[in-house]
Amino acid sequence: MAAQSNSKNELALIEKVEWRILQASSDEGKLQACLKTYLAPLLLKVGSENVAVRNKVIAVCQTINKLINAPGIVLNVSALLDQYKNPNASHPLIKHFDLVYIHHSVGKLSPEDQRALLPTALRGISKDPPVSVSRLFNVILRLFPAVKVPTRGSKEDDGFRDSLGLTDPADANFVAHWFGKVLLLRTSGAGPVDSPGLTPADVSFLTLDKPDAWDPAAGGLNAAETRIKVATLLASGAFTDEERFLPAIHAASSSDYRISAVGDELLKRATVSLEDETLIRTLYDAHAKLPPPYRIRILGILSKSELATTFTDDILAVFRRNAAPAPAEAGDGQQPGATKSLGLELTKLHRALFEFVNWVARIGPSKTDYSKIGPPLIELLREFVAGQGWPKPSRQSQDESTLRSRAYETIGILAKSATSLSEMDRLALAGWLFRSLSEDPTPDVVVNIDGALSSLTALFRPPHSFAVNTQLQSILLTYMTLREGEGDVVRSARHAVTKWANQCLEFSDVYARWIDILAVAGRQDERSDVVEEGQKGLDPWTYYANDENRSRATLPDWQEMVRRFFQEPIAPRNAVLGSGNMDVDDTGVFANFPGESLLAFPVAVGFCWRILLLTALKDFQLEPAWERRLAVLVESDLATRQSVREYLTTAKDDVLPHLLRAAFEGMMKEDVRTAEPCARVFVELASLSPRTVLEPLASRSRELHLLVTSNKKELRGLGSRAFGIFAAHPANSEESFVKSKDALVNITTALPTAVGSELNAVEGAFLALARLVSRRTYYAEATPEGRDLGQVFPLLSSLSSKPVSTQEALFEAYTQLWTAGIQTLQTDGEDKDLRGLLSKGFIEPLMAHAKKGNEKAITALGRLAIAVRTTDSGRDSVPDDDLLGVTLKELYSLFEIRQAEVHFAVGEAIAAAVACWDADIVKLTLDVQAEGDAYRVPARTTRLRAVLDKLLTDCKTTKPSLLKASGIWLFCIIQHCSHLDEVQSRLRECQAAFMRLLSARDELVQETASRGLSLVYEKGDAALKGDLVRDLVATFTGSGPQLKVDQDTELFDAGALPTGEGKSITSYKDIVSLANEVGDPSLVYKFMSLATNAATWSTRSAFGRFGLSSILSESEIDPKLYPKLYRYRFDPNQNVQRSMNDIWKALVKDPNAVLETHFDSIMADLLRSILGREWRVREASCAAIADLIAGRPFPKYERYYKDIWTAALKVLDDVKATVRNAALHLCIALSTTLVRQLEESGFTATAQAMMREAIPFLLSDKGINNSAEDVKLFAIITIVKITKTGGDALKPYIPTLVPHLLGLLSTIEPEAINYHYQRAGDDSREKIDKLRSAMVSRSPLAEAIDACLRVLDDATMTDLVPQLQNTIKSALGMPTKLGCSRVLSTLSTRHTLSFSPHAANFLTLMEKQILDRNDEVSQNYAAAAAYLLRAVQTETHRLRYANRLVELYLSADDRSEIRRQKAVDALLALSKISPEHLSSLETVLFPLAFVARHDDDEYVSRAAKQAWDARGGSLGVAATRFLKEVVELVNKCLESPQWGLRHAGARAVAAAAEAVVSAREVSGRVNAGNLKTLWPVYERALALKTFEGKEELLKPLEGWVKAVVAASTPTDSTSTASASTDAHAAEAGPEIQDLDRDLWGGPSAPLLKKIVLREAKRNNDAYRPHALACLWKVAAAREDWDMLEEIAEVAGPYVNILAEEEGDKMDVDQPASRSRSGGGKGSSADELDLRSKTAWAAIEAITRGYNRRKMRERPMEVLREVVLALESAAADKEVKKLGDAVVRSPCVARPELEAVRRVFCGSLVWRRLGR
Repeated sequence: MAAQSNSKNELALIEKVEWRILQASSDEGKLQACLKTYLAPLLLKVGSENVAVRNKVIAVCQTINKLINAPGIVLNVSALLDQYKNPNASHPLIKHFDLVYIHHSVGKLSPEDQRALLPTALRGISKDPPVSVSRLFNVILRLFPAVKVPTRGSKEDDGFRDSLGLTDPADANFVAHWFGKVLLLRTSGAGPVDSPGLTPADVSFLTLDKPDAWDPAAGGLNAAETRIKVATLLASGAFTDEERFLPAIHAASSSDYRISAVGDELLKRATVSLEDETLIRTLYDAHAKLPPPYRIRILGILSKSELATTFTDDILAVFRRNAAPAPAEAGDGQQPGATKSLGLELTKLHRALFEFVNWVARIGPSKTDYSKIGPPLIELLREFVAGQGWPKPSRQSQDESTLRSRAYETIGILAKSATSLSEMDRLALAGWLFRSLSEDPTPDVVVNIDGALSSLTALFRPPHSFAVNTQLQSILLTYMTLREGEGDVVRSARHAVTKWANQCLEFSDVYARWIDILAVAGRQDERSDVVEEGQKGLDPWTYYANDENRSRATLPDWQEMVRRFFQEPIAPRNAVLGSGNMDVDDTGVFANFPGESLLAFPVAVGFCWRILLLTALKDFQLEPAWERRLAVLVESDLATRQSVREYLTTAKDDVLPHLLRAAFEGMMKEDVRTAEPCARVFVELASLSPRTVLEPLASRSRELHLLVTSNKKELRGLGSRAFGIFAAHPANSEESFVKSKDALVNITTALPTAVGSELNAVEGAFLALARLVSRRTYYAEATPEGRDLGQVFPLLSSLSSKPVSTQEALFEAYTQLWTAGIQTLQTDGEDKDLRGLLSKGFIEPLMAHAKKGNEKAITALGRLAIAVRTTDSGRDSVPDDDLLGVTLKELYSLFEIRQAEVHFAVGEAIAAAVACWDADIVKLTLDVQAEGDAYRVPARTTRLRAVLDKLLTDCKTTKPSLLKASGIWLFCIIQHCSHLDEVQSRLRECQAAFMRLLSARDELVQETASRGLSLVYEKGDAALKGDLVRDLVATFTGSGPQLKVDQDTELFDAGALPTGEGKSITSYKDIVSLANEVGDPSLVYKFMSLATNAATWSTRSAFGRFGLSSILSESEIDPKLYPKLYRYRFDPNQNVQRSMNDIWKALVKDPNAVLETHFDSIMADLLRSILGREWRVREASCAAIADLIAGRPFPKYERYYKDIWTAALKVLDDVKATVRNAALHLCIALSTTLVRQLEESGFTATAQAMMREAIPFLLSDKGINNSAEDVKLFAIITIVKITKTGGDALKPYIPTLVPHLLGLLSTIEPEAINYHYQRAGDDSREKIDKLRSAMVSRSPLAEAIDACLRVLDDATMTDLVPQLQNTIKSALGMPTKLGCSRVLSTLSTRHTLSFSPHAANFLTLMEKQILDRNDEVSQNYAAAAAYLLRAVQTETHRLRYANRLVELYLSADDRSEIRRQKAVDALLALSKISPEHLSSLETVLFPLAFVARHDDDEYVSRAAKQAWDARGGSLGVAATRFLKEVVELVNKCLESPQWGLRHAGARAVAAAAEAVVSAREVSGRVNAGNLKTLWPVYERALALKTFEGKEELLKPLEGWVKAVVAASTPTDSTSTASASTDAHAAEAGPEIQDLDRDLWGGPSAPLLKKIVLREAKRNNDAYRPHALACLWKVAAAREDWDMLEEIAEVAGPYVNILAEEEGDKMDVDQPASRSRSGGGKGSSADELDLRSKTAWAAIEAITRGYNRRKMRERPMEVLREVVLALESAAADKEVKKLGDAVVRSPCVARPELEAVRRVFCGSLVWRRLGR
C-alpha cells in the first residue's frame, strides 16, 4: 500500500509539472523558465522503480520534445550536466535523457557558458558508463570550439589542465585516446566512411550511429574544424607528452597541413621515452592497422628506439606489410577498404621501412638473439630486390635505385649477425651478391652491394669445412676470371673477390693466393685498388698484422703452390679453360697464365720463392719491410744461406726442379717484365740448390746465350750468373764445357771494334766466361789454371778508351777470376817483373776508378790480392813492397773519399785481401756446391795483424776523414773476420777504438762505432762485456767526453763557424789564432766548451743503435739513470731521441711499472731541467712532462700541478722558438687534460682539484695578466676551454672568472683597431664600432662568459653581483663595456629569478652607463637596462628609471643634445625589448616619446618615432589620452634655457593641439577640458620667437577656434544666418562665453585676436606667409569678428611688394617671374618666390578675411569692402608718390575690372583719384 501511495504521489507530481509546462507552452519565456526549474527534477523520476511513473515521465518528455523545437528555447544545460555527473542519479534512463536535452541546448549557449561547462563534463569521464559516454563525448566536442587555448609556455598554459577538469590522469588519457581516434575518423556528406585504424565500435562511438552526426548542415559537427581544434588542444598544457603521443602521430600524418604542422611540432617537442615496452607495443599495434601515411610516421619513431629492435615477430610483420608494392592495401575484416599506397607515398613508405630495418640490423643483434629473424629478413629483402628485377632492375628511377641500395645495404648489415644461416645459405647469399655486383648496371647501387659483400665476410671467417672451402673457392675463382661484356656481366668483381680471398680464406690457402696473384698482375689495365688488395694478400705481415700470434703464422705450402701454379690447370668448375690466343703450350708451366695474365707469372714465381725462404728460415720474424730484410739476409748472411741450402737438400726432389724450371722458362721470355724477375729468382734459387737438382737443366745452358748477350745490363748480369752455374756443372762433359767456352771466347774477340749491341754482347761474354771458368774451378778438385785466358782477357790498362760499362764488366769478370785464384797474366820473369805488369796493367787502372768511388774497381783490388801468391812468414814484420803490400797501400790511400758507402767497399776489399777465403765477404761469392778446396787461399795472419795495428792507430787520429775511414774499415774487418783468432785477441782494443769514435760528429761514424761495439760485445767474453757496460754507463751519466786536442785537431766542420772572409774555424789552431787576433783568451775556453757540448750530444746519439741497447739491458741499472734517460727520449735531436728510445725499450721491460715506481724522481728532475741553462734540456723537459702526465690519474701529479703550470708558462716565453713550441705543446696537454677531465667526469673531486690549482694560476699575473703575449694568449685559450666544459664545477670560480673575461675583451682587441679608430672620421668610427660590437658578440670570450652564466645558481649570483658592479663601474675599454651589457641582458633573461633581487641596483647603475660617450656602448647599456626592467621586482624602480630618462632629456648643460640622444636610445631599446614595461610606464615615457619625435635633432626625432612605431597605436588618440602629462612635459621644455628643447616642446604642443582638433573631427565632439588644459602651454609656444618650423604651430589654430565654437554651439540651435552676434551668443549659452573668457579673456576673445595679429606682424619673411594665412583663417572661423580692416592694415604693405621691387619692370601679367635667375643685386629665384608667396598670402588674407555671417547677410557690402581694401592697399603709396596722377594698381585697377570699379564708384579713394 505504501508503494502504491508513493507511486500515486509521484504521478500526481508529474502531472502537476506537465500541467505547468503546458500552461507556459504559449510563451517561450515562461516555457524556458518553467523547464529550467522542473526539467532536471522531472528526469530524475525516470529512474523510478514504478513502471507507470517511468512511462509517465517518458510521455511527458515526448510532450516536451515537441514544445522545445522553437529556436529560442534554451534548457538548463548546467543543471542537466550536474545531474548526469551525480553518482546518485546513476540510472541509465536518467543519464540518457540528461544527455538528450544537454545535446539539444549545448549549441545554443554562449561561449562563456560553454567554457564553464567543460570542467564538469570532462571530470570523471573515464569512469562514465560506456553506454552514455559516447554521447557525452559528442557534447564535449561541441563545447571545445568555445575554449580559448592559452599560449604555449605561459602561466595559463601551465594551469590549463586543471582548468579543464583533467586533473585525473585517467580522464586525460581517455580524452587524448579519443582525440586520436577523432583524427582518424573519415566522413562524407552521407555519413561516415571507412576509417582505417578505427574499429566499427570506434566509429559507432564517434558517430552515435547517426549519419548526420558529422554533417554541419544537419546540426552535426564540422569534421575539419573539429580536428583542427582537437589538434590545438592536444598541443596545449592540458595533456602530457605520454598522453598525446599517439594522437600526435595521427595529427602529424594528416593530409590537412594545419593539423600536420601541429602534430609535427608535438613530436619534435615530445620527451617520451622510446624505450617503454608498452609504448612500443602500442606503436606496433597501430602500425598493423593504420594506412601508409601513419605507418611512415610510426616507422620513423620506431627507428629511434633500441627496444623496438627486440620485437622480432612484429618486425617481420612490419616488413611483410610494407614491402610488397600492392596496388591496394587491405587490413583485417574490420577495414575492407584501406587506403591505396601508390606512387610517391609508396616510395616514402619503403624509404621509412628500410630506415627502420637498417636500424634493426645495426642495433638489434646487440639487444636480442637474431638467429630467428636475421635469415627471414634477408630472404624478404632478397624478394624485394627480385620484385624490382634481378640481377638487372626492370626500372631504374632514382627512388627505386635508392631503395634498392638500401636493401642491399641492409642485407649486408643483417648478414653480420645472421649466424643461424646454414653454410649452404651463406654460400648462396654470397653467390647472389657476387652476381648482383657483376650484373647490376646501376652505379649508385653497386656501392651498397660491395658494402654488403664486405659485411658478409664476417660469416666466412676461416677455417671452413672442406665442402664450404671448396665451394667458396669455386665462387671466387669464377668471378675472378669473368670479364666485362661476357654474357650479362657489366663490371668486374675482382676487387671484392680479392678482398674475400684475403679475409675468408686462410693465408695458407693456395687458391686464395692465386687470386691475389691474378689481382696484382692478371690484367694490364687493372685498377689500383685491386692491385693493392692483391699485394696485401701476398704479404704475410699484412695478413697477420692484427694477429697477436703472427710469429706462428701459417704459411702456404710452397711445394703445393708450385704444383698448382705451374703443373696443374686452375679454374672454377663452371669456367672454360683457356682461349685461342695463348702464345705458349697449354700443358707447360704457362698453362694457367694465358694471354695478358702472363704478367702474373713472375709474381707467382717470386711469391713461391719468398714463401720457400720463410719456410726454410723458421726463426725469421715477420715485420714491416720484411721482404727487403729477407733479401739482404739471403744475399749477405752466410748462416742464412747455409740454412736455406740445408732445407733445400731435404726438400722433395720432384717439386724444386719444377720451380727451377718455371723460373728458367720465365727467364727465357722475351718480355723483360717477365724475364728479369724470373731470372733473379732463378739465379738465387740455383745458387742455393743441391747439385743434383740442377743437373736436369745443365744441358740447357746454351739457351742462356740469349740472356748473356742481351742489351739490358741487368739481364746480362743475371744470365752470366746462371750460365756459370749451369754450363760449368759437372753433368756437362768436358767437351760441352770447351764448346761453351769457345763460343764465348769467339764473342769476346770483337772487343776492339764492337759498338752498340755488339759491345753489349762482348761485355756479357766476358762476364759469362769468367763465371764459367771460376765455377768450373769450384766444381773441380784441381788447382785453378788460367794460363789460356791471358790471350782472351785484356789488360785493364788497355781499356781506357772503352765505355765505363765495358770497363766495369771487365772489373767484375776479373773479380770472379781472382776470387777463384785464377791469374790470367803470365810472365816468365821474376816477381819484380810480375809486380810491374800487375801494377801497370791492373792496379793503376783500378785505382784510377777507385779514387772516383767506383766500388767494383775497389772490390777487384781486394780480390787481386787473393790471386797473388804470397807467403805469410808469420813474422811480426811484413814487407811493404810486395804486391799485397802495394795493394793495401793503395787501398789505404782512399781515406779521403767523401762517400761513406765507398769506405765499406774499401773495408771489405781490405778484409778480402788479408783474410782471403777465411773472410765471410769472400765466402759469399761461392754460389755452387763446390768439391774440394784447392781454390781456397787461407788468411794471411801477419798481414791481418798489421792491418789491425794500423787501423787501431788511425782510429786515434785527429784528422776527421782518416778517422771516419779507419772506423768503417775496422768495423768491416770485425764484421767479416771476427771469427779469426787474430781479431778475437784484439777485441778489447777494438772496443776502446769504437768508444773513441762515438764522440765523432759524423753520424755514420757513430753508427759504425755503435755497430762495432755491439759486435765486439757479442764476440767478447764475460769480463769484456762487463767492462763495456761500465764504460757505456759512465759515458752516458757523466759530464761528457774529454776532448784531447793538438794543433790540428778539427773541432768543427768546415763552414760551421765562418769568419766572414770566406774562411771558417775548424781546428784548435784556428781557435787560438782567432783569440790572439781579438785579444780575448777566453774565446779559447768558450769554443772548447762549445765543441765539448757538441761531442757530448753526438756521443749520446749513438748509444741506442745497432745493439748497444741490448748491452745495457743485461746490466743492473742505477735508478738515477731513469730520469735522465726518460728526458733524453724527447731530445730535439732526432738521433738522440731515436737512440734513447731504443735504450729505453731494451732497459725497461715494463714501462708502466717503472714510471709508477720512479714517478716522483722523474718529475722532480724534469721540473729542475725545464728551467735549465741549455735550450735542448728545456725543450726535452717540456715534451717529457707532457708525455709523463698523459693518461695518468690526477692525484698522481696533483702536488706538482701548479709547479708544472708555472714552469710551462715561463718557458712559453723562451728566447728559442723550438723551446717555446715545446712549451706550447705542454700547455696544450695540460689544458686538454683538464678539459677532458671536465667533459668525462664533470663535477668530481678530481675535476675540482685540477680547477682549484689551474684557474687561480691562470687568472694570476703568471697567466692572463702576463706581459708575454704568447703566455697571455694561451692562458686565455685555456680559460675559454675550461669554461665551455666546466659545468657545475665552475660555480666557485664564476665570480672571479666573469670579471676577468670581461676585462680580457678589451685586452685582446688588436691594437690596429684602435689605431685606425683614432684616425677615422665620425662615419667611419660608427662603422668600426659596429664591427667591434659584432666581434665581441662572436668572440670565444663571450662564449666563455655565456658558459659561466649558464651554470649560475642563487649562491653564485650573490657572489658575482658585487664583482660585476665593480667591473661595470671601472670598465674603460669599449669591448669590456659591451661585454658587461651582454652579461646584464643574459642575467635578466636566463636567470630572472636569481637575478631579480639585484636587478634594481644594476638598473640604477645603468642610469649613468647609458650616458657613455661611445654611442654603441650607450645603446648596448640601454638595451641591458630594458632587459633589467623585466627582472626588477618593484614598480618604484621602473618608474625611477623612466623619470631619469625624462630628466636626461630635459638636461640643460653643455651636452644637452647628446643627452637627448642617449635618452631616446634608451627609450627605443625599451620599446623593442620590453614593450610591456613601456606600456606600464606610458604615463611617463609616452609624453617623452611624443615630445622627442618633434626634436630639432634629426637622430632624436627618428629614434623617438621608431620607439613610438614599435609600440603602435594612434598618435592622436594617445596624445589626447596623455594630454595632461604631455602639457606638463612641454611646460618644462618651454622653461628650459635650451632653445632646442623649447622648439621641441612648441612643436609637440602643436601636434597635441592638432590631435585634439582631429578628435573633434572624428567623433563630432570636443572635450572642453582638453581645450582648457592645452591652451596655456599652446599660448606660450606661440609666444616664442620665430624659429625654423614655427609655422607648424599655426596650423592647428584654425581648427582650434572652430573646435571652441563647435563646443559652444548647441546641436539643436535654431539660430539663422541672419541672427546678430549678440543673439548668437545668447543662443549659445554661457559655455562659449566661459571658454572665451577662460581661453582668450572675454566673449570676443581679445587675447586670440592679439595673438593672431602678433604672429602676422612677426618680422620673419619665411614665417610671414603662414602667419597671414593663419590670420584670415582664424578671422573666418570667428563669426563674431570683423577683422577686415585689421587684416588690411597688417597685410596691406605686402600686397604690392612685387611692384615695389620691380618698379617699371612689372609690366607683365604674372605676379612674379619664376624664370629669372637673379636680375638685380641681391635677388634670386628663391627670394622672388618668397616675395610672391608673401604677396599672394597678403592678398588672400584681405580677400578671405571678411566676416562670414556678414557675408551671408550683406554680400555686396562685404565684397565692396574687400575690393576697396585691396585697392587701398595697392594704391596708397602710389598716391603719395604721384599725387593726382592716376596709377593703376596690380590688382583691381586693371582695365578688365572696370565693371567692378564702376559698382563701387562712390568710394572716397576713387574720388581722390579724379574718377
